[in-house]
Amino acid sequence: MERKKIIKVFGGFLAVMLAFTFLSRAVSGASTAQVETVRLKTGTIEHKVEGSGRVEAGQEVAVYTENGQRVKEICVQEGQSVEKGELLFTVDMDELEEQILAAQQEMEKASLQNEDAKSSKSVEQRNRALAKDRAAADYSQAVSDGDHSVAQAKAAWDAAEQELQEFLQQGPSAGQQLGSVQGEVTGGDAQSTEGNGLSWEEKKGQLEQAAAEAKAAYETALSARTDSVKSAARALEDASMPAASDSTGRQNEITRQQQELALKKLQALKDAEGKITAPVRGVVTKIAITVGDFTTDGTAMRLSDTSKGSRLVATVDKANEKYVSKGSQANITPSGSKEQITNYPVSSVAVNEEDQMLLDVTIDLPEGVLEAGTMAEIEIVQKSENFSSVIPAQALREEQNGYYVLVAVQEQGVMGKELVARRFDVKVKDKNSTYAALEDGLLTGEQEVISKSSRTIGEGSRVRKKED
Repeated sequence: MERKKIIKVFGGFLAVMLAFTFLSRAVSGASTAQVETVRLKTGTIEHKVEGSGRVEAGQEVAVYTENGQRVKEICVQEGQSVEKGELLFTVDMDELEEQILAAQQEMEKASLQNEDAKSSKSVEQRNRALAKDRAAADYSQAVSDGDHSVAQAKAAWDAAEQELQEFLQQGPSAGQQLGSVQGEVTGGDAQSTEGNGLSWEEKKGQLEQAAAEAKAAYETALSARTDSVKSAARALEDASMPAASDSTGRQNEITRQQQELALKKLQALKDAEGKITAPVRGVVTKIAITVGDFTTDGTAMRLSDTSKGSRLVATVDKANEKYVSKGSQANITPSGSKEQITNYPVSSVAVNEEDQMLLDVTIDLPEGVLEAGTMAEIEIVQKSENFSSVIPAQALREEQNGYYVLVAVQEQGVMGKELVARRFDVKVKDKNSTYAALEDGLLTGEQEVISKSSRTIGEGSRVRKKED
């Protein structure tokens, strides 16, 4: 009896313990996070760059007309497509006629001024030549006259010196003898005198004075010759100096040529009846003139030359700079269309001038693909190499020091085997918003990486796999 009672009590205890175990497991299961897991797989990482922009002409053409023309009529609007030769605007013909007349008169004035300059230069050249000839003749005359005067003065000086020397060679005795003879004849005294009543000494002094005066006259003539020849030589040198450069004639000719060119342009505009037409087929992108105002030196209009093709300039986030480069293939979707224009290469990539955080991606388009002014979106997809350790991006967790993942690991617990989240640090080689490629060797293909969780979990959290 006691034995049965003990067995009965023990059985009841086991039943209670079993009930508590089931209850404990039920409570534990209810509080454990449900997770979804994935395993490593191979694959590539795609980077998709998207942007939008407007189609522009491949080349712009400036339309000019002559400066100072009054605009009479503008026949197009900005954004309008025009054919080559189509009328763009006209100018006032009366104003043009007045300008042509004024240009003709200015040309005539320039021609007259040029002729006057040539005539004046010719007269000046003749006068200079005449002055040079006269200066040369004056120099020759100065030399001749100076030589003659010096020769005469030298001859007079030589004669005076010779007479003095001859007188001195005769000596005083000749003078005394002559004087004695004359005294006897005249009955006078025997004092030494000359035939003219002068004594020898007086005659000597007279001859010496005459020689000195002749010498002085020679020196004066020599000095006068030097001065006159020097003065004539300077006059000849001055007359022989080259004339200063004078470009007046050439300048007048250049002015006349410029006026002639301007007149030809005005005349051509008149022949066109004041009509300015489109030089190419394209789209009017800018109108810089106003009816009633005068044209300036700048551009009157700008046309996009659609015959040269077009280009799409789209802006993208600069954060995608490493995924966009020249030659990248782009898919284009025009605004309002679902049809893509595929595989057009990127022509250039540059930082946007207005916003440094954007990139301008330019794609050249052949003629007829898209018209200038069309809005379009672009998509550029860059695929990476093939990686062997790829997981969904949502399975990757990030903290300040890098990346890690949580792996569901089966461990022995108090109540048996259970799944626990364990942390594994990883290194990311590449990633996008969907997938991440990890460095090989950090995880194995058998490990189950937690990609989703019903609640926040961390290292050591008990988890259970979500049942399908």
